[in-house]
Amino acid sequence: MTSNKRPPGLTMIGNNDPAVSQYLKAWIKQGRICVCGVIGEGASKDIQVNWNSPFEQDTVGSKFEKVASMVQIKTGQTSKGKLASEQVWEGNRPHTFNLPLRFYALSNAKKEVMDALCELEKMLSPEVGTYFGGPVPQPVSINIGRSAIYSNCVITNMSTPLSGGRTKEGYLVRAEITLQIETKQMLNRSEIERTYR
Repeated sequence: MTSNKRPPGLTMIGNNDPAVSQYLKAWIKQGRICVCGVIGEGASKDIQVNWNSPFEQDTVGSKFEKVASMVQIKTGQTSKGKLASEQVWEGNRPHTFNLPLRFYALSNAKKEVMDALCELEKMLSPEVGTYFGGPVPQPVSINIGRSAIYSNCVITNMSTPLSGGRTKEGYLVRAEITLQIETKQMLNRSEIERTYR
């Protein structure tokens, strides 16, 4: 996914426009299927860090709250200290991506648009039975503009148009979709640099 050479056995679907820079495309890969789309406006990455002040309600006189309140009323002094506001790290959330992608047909609307949409929808779908379970959706790898590469991700949402121009066979000739993607785990500091290639 990081070069123009296709690995043996990999099926490429979606945008095949040589006029569009590789740095303006994104690839989503699962197994031997790789879908390529043009990155749309508003693509973003969100990193959320959970910090909390677990002691902010504590005071020196917290066990005697009424007494502490009376002291504050009479003296104008609080029994809360600066340390009570100290924030502690409680974990990072997985990285989340808002990834708008554009697909359009140059010569084959089925392969360049419809098959791409179908394969992406399959990537986020399970295969469970009526009465018994089955395989959950498998992780994907994403390559955004050949500079941000993440493996072990999950697609959590896909918004797809149902209207638009179509061929005489009924295939969409253009589609703009939005994917919500998350890494399955938070990333350690030591793992960040390898995502910038």
